[in-house]
Amino acid sequence: MPRRRPLLFITLAWMLGILLGRELSPTPLYAWLAVIGLLFLSAILYRFQCPPWPLMLLVLTMTLGALFYLHARLPLEKLYPLLENLKSIRGIIVSYPDHRPERSSFVLQPEGLPGLLQIFYYHPNGKYKSLDYGDELSIEARFEIPWQFEDFSYREHLLTRNIWAVGSLWSAQQIHPTESDRGNAIVAWGYQARLSLFELIDQYIPQPGSGLLKGLLFGERAYLSDDIESGFRDAGVMHVLAVSGMNLGILVGLFWAFLRLFRLSATQIHLVLLPLVFAYLVVVGFEVSLIRASLMYGFITLGWVVAERGWILRDWIDPLHGLSAAALMILVWTPQALFDVSFQLSFAATAGIIIAAQCALPLLEEQRERLRLQWDVASSFPKRALFRLGELVALFVLISLAAQLAVAPILAYHFHRVYLAALFANLVIVPLSTVALWLGVFVVCSAALPLMADYWGTLEGWLLERLIDSTQFFAHLPGAYLMIDGAMQSAFLVVLPLLLSADTRVGAELVLSSLTRSCRILQAENSTSPEKSLESP
Repeated sequence: MPRRRPLLFITLAWMLGILLGRELSPTPLYAWLAVIGLLFLSAILYRFQCPPWPLMLLVLTMTLGALFYLHARLPLEKLYPLLENLKSIRGIIVSYPDHRPERSSFVLQPEGLPGLLQIFYYHPNGKYKSLDYGDELSIEARFEIPWQFEDFSYREHLLTRNIWAVGSLWSAQQIHPTESDRGNAIVAWGYQARLSLFELIDQYIPQPGSGLLKGLLFGERAYLSDDIESGFRDAGVMHVLAVSGMNLGILVGLFWAFLRLFRLSATQIHLVLLPLVFAYLVVVGFEVSLIRASLMYGFITLGWVVAERGWILRDWIDPLHGLSAAALMILVWTPQALFDVSFQLSFAATAGIIIAAQCALPLLEEQRERLRLQWDVASSFPKRALFRLGELVALFVLISLAAQLAVAPILAYHFHRVYLAALFANLVIVPLSTVALWLGVFVVCSAALPLMADYWGTLEGWLLERLIDSTQFFAHLPGAYLMIDGAMQSAFLVVLPLLLSADTRVGAELVLSSLTRSCRILQAENSTSPEKSLESP
């Protein structure tokens, strides 16, 4: 019996309302998309002969989404003229400062003005005034409207984060701290914990490994060289440096295996890990991708606990509902996040994986036992091990392919790139990153024992260097990525979603048919072998 997912339709209607609310003025494209989307949802409801009230609920949800976006939208027509005379401003640092060798950056919440300001503090000599989260400053800077690049709208990117202007500083004399510890106490704790962990990593792991581990664990790319960062980008594996559900899942898997040693039940492990997941979110910073992953884990934990008490069936725990709930919570709180690239990539990749799993896994399960019998897997340990390894590889390929197909249209639209080598790169980079993350946790946890920490740190440094070498290899492969122009974007935006919906199942059928054919060939060879001939009557 197919599952009903009302929350999924409500979330889609809310998104369509945001699209309509955004484009009630400038460009009618999003308004048309919203209307077409609503008509599509209406056609689905009509096809399944639903009563009229669900459509009325969707229209109401869409209207609320538009109103929420209009209420949250910054009055740019009034704010931009203020920049001409804005020379100094007072505010509080509300982001984790990003300190690079020649430039620091942070987000300032200005006093007396709506929205936020992005501040860049340049210090080419490497010496700069130390700034922390929660510091209240009075700065004298040049403020301007965020600039536009040829292939990327930096202005729109900042607006999705409620940032409407950019300020530039070139001297410590332009910064006048007035007070500290003005931020949230929990976030301030996360920032201090982050700095302490950075010191531990620098103490036991040399560069460039320490910078890469900070990227893997915390999404901090300030300590990466341009060559390393471009290598990850060109190989199509930049997602491992943008802390998201994959990174969280790897760490949850490690702690899950550790807690299982104490014979805790699944419910107990979920409840133990929930505060750890929240602490990790605070230490990393409230990035959209990690917020989505943390919310989904919270919904899964809640569903698991409720199912354990017998209030609902475990089959009712639906990942798409959890994803929809996470998206709806974020978009109610920050409607403009819908247009953030990281939001789009994070939710598209997760949705692609969930849809592919729900379409292909039942087919794989149907064929699993038949292949097990045909290969006579139970006859020996090597066969069982190889069969299990094949299952894991097939599942990993399925997940990677689904995620790549889901995000490819977004990457093509925003960055004019399609990463052709990404699937093969992920087969190598993701397992290496998994081991590097686990080993990095061992380094941090063993800091109380310097000898052990030195040993793990040396091993981790070597592994991280191999990870860098691997990304450089895939990044420099001929045709690792394809640059596309505006004419080709439409093709990718139309074709790739169709591939996501159809190719996963068709590809699984082709793989299974090939495996079945191989099994029959092997069986035929075995039946005609001399040993089999002697045993036959």
